[in-house]
Amino acid sequence: MSRRAIFAAVSCVLAAPAMAQAPVTALPGDMPPPPISAMIAPPRPAGSPPPLMPDLVEGPSLVVALAAAQAAIAQCAKDGLAVGAAVVGSQGNLLVGLTGDKARPGRIFSGTRKASAAAAFAVPTSVVQERLRAQDGATLAAFKPYMVGMPGAVPLIKGGRVLGGIGVSGATGQQDEACAAAGAAAVQGRL
Repeated sequence: MSRRAIFAAVSCVLAAPAMAQAPVTALPGDMPPPPISAMIAPPRPAGSPPPLMPDLVEGPSLVVALAAAQAAIAQCAKDGLAVGAAVVGSQGNLLVGLTGDKARPGRIFSGTRKASAAAAFAVPTSVVQERLRAQDGATLAAFKPYMVGMPGAVPLIKGGRVLGGIGVSGATGQQDEACAAAGAAAVQGRL
């Protein structure tokens, strides 16, 4: 083995711990896995109370979220665009993620982040982007690392309350946002 090959191998081994410690931005609702002790603990006895669960997060039902995502993808497909769509609840938690035929990987991930921004700010993400570009202090202060402030998502609102958002990814931002708006319009009466 040449000295170069040995040096390259040693460099990779030494750099691995530094790269493994890179921070990861969790999405809302993400929970770390339970400790090993909890995973191997005996099951709860019959009749014992269930574990405490976090507060219920408001959002559209599964049926409505699925219909919205399908309508968004169908609109884009009609326009010849291969996209993914994500519907989130009011806190940005993923409810439904769908990838359209021939869409590239990662579309649900991007759509979720766009939808989270639309839900958090209660406006389409094209407006969020304008506010970020204008250095709006309130928007900058409330913007989270798991959000994407690019066009492509709209909030889902019923009676003045934000129930969630729908985000689309895979085309231009304007095309994504038009498809997200079509998905939201398709379910507006069912929210």
